[in-house]
Amino acid sequence: MNKINIIYLLGATLLLAACGKNKENCRVEALKVTTETVSAGTTATGKHYVGKVEEDSSTPVSFTGMGTVTRVYVQEGQFVSKGQLIAEMDPTQCINTYQAAKATLDQALDAQQRMQMLHDSQSISDIDWVNVQTKVRQAQSSLDIANKALKDCRLTAPCSGIVGNKQMESGMTALPSQPVCTILNIAKVKVKVSVPEKEIASFNPIAGRGKGVTITAEALGGKTFHSNYFIRNVQGDVLTHTYDVRFTVLNPGGELLPGMVVNVTTEADETDADNTVTVPVRCVQQGADGHQFVWLVKGDKAHRQSVEIGQTQGDRIVILSGLAEGDKIIVEGYQKVSEGSQVI
Repeated sequence: MNKINIIYLLGATLLLAACGKNKENCRVEALKVTTETVSAGTTATGKHYVGKVEEDSSTPVSFTGMGTVTRVYVQEGQFVSKGQLIAEMDPTQCINTYQAAKATLDQALDAQQRMQMLHDSQSISDIDWVNVQTKVRQAQSSLDIANKALKDCRLTAPCSGIVGNKQMESGMTALPSQPVCTILNIAKVKVKVSVPEKEIASFNPIAGRGKGVTITAEALGGKTFHSNYFIRNVQGDVLTHTYDVRFTVLNPGGELLPGMVVNVTTEADETDADNTVTVPVRCVQQGADGHQFVWLVKGDKAHRQSVEIGQTQGDRIVILSGLAEGDKIIVEGYQKVSEGSQVI
C-alpha cells in the first residue's frame, strides 16, 4: 500500500470516529420543498389551437394586353380604393391602332352616305347595300376594340383593399394576365386552424353545433377577437389526419395581418369536461433519455416518476399516465432534489 492510500485511509477512519462521537455534525440536512396533491379535475375547458391569419380575398391586378409599363403608382402595404389608378402602360401602339380604326370607320361611313342615294333611287341591288352596312358595322367594332385597348393602358383597382405583393416596376414588359400587384381584402380576415379528426365533430355547421372562439394575437400585445362563424373543409390531410377550419373575423382597423400566428380557444361546454390529471407545466422535466418525469414525495424522500403528457391548459399540462390521485408532486424546490433526497 502506497503512502497516498494510507493517508486516505487514516482520514476516513478519523471522520468515522468523529461522526460516532457527534452524530449532529454528520446529519444530512433535509431539503425544503412545496408539494401539490394530485387530483382529477372535471372543470370544462375549451380546446386550444394555433391558427394563422389569412386575407378574406386576394385579387390579382393585371393588364389585358402586352406593352411596356411606364409607371406604377402604388406601393406594398398601401390602401387603395376601387377605381384608383394602379399603373400605366405605354399607349403608343394602342393610339395608332385606334386612329387607324377610326379612319376605317370614317371611310365606311362616307361610302354608306354615298351609297344611300343610289339605294334610295334603286340604282344598286339590296345585296350591295347590305355589304356597305356590314363594312360600317365591322369598322365600328374594330374602333370599339381599339378604344378598349387604349383605355386598358391605364390599370385601375377593381376593388378596395391593401396592396399585397407588387411584381411589376416601371420599364418592365407586361404580359396579358401577368399580375402587376395583388389587392388584399382585410376588412375581415380568416383564421385557419388544423383540427384533429377526433375533435372535428365539434365543428359541424350542418347540425348547428358550431362553437364560438376567442382569438388572441400575441403580436398585438395579447389583443383578443371573437368569432362564431366558420367554414370547415370536408377533405382531411391524409398524413396528419387533420381538417382545416377557417373562422371569419371582423377586422375594421386592419390590425390582423395575413401571416400572423394567433392562439384560438373554443368556448367550453359540458362535452369538454373530462376527468383529467393536470400539473403545473414547470414541474414536468425531460430526462437524458427523452422521457418526461416529475418529482414525487414518498414518505420523506424524493422519487423520480416518469409520466406521459397530453395537451397544455394555460399554465398546466394534462398527465395521461404515471400519476394517481393522492400523489404528492413537488412544485417548488424540485431543482435541488435527486433520487432519494430527504425532503420536508
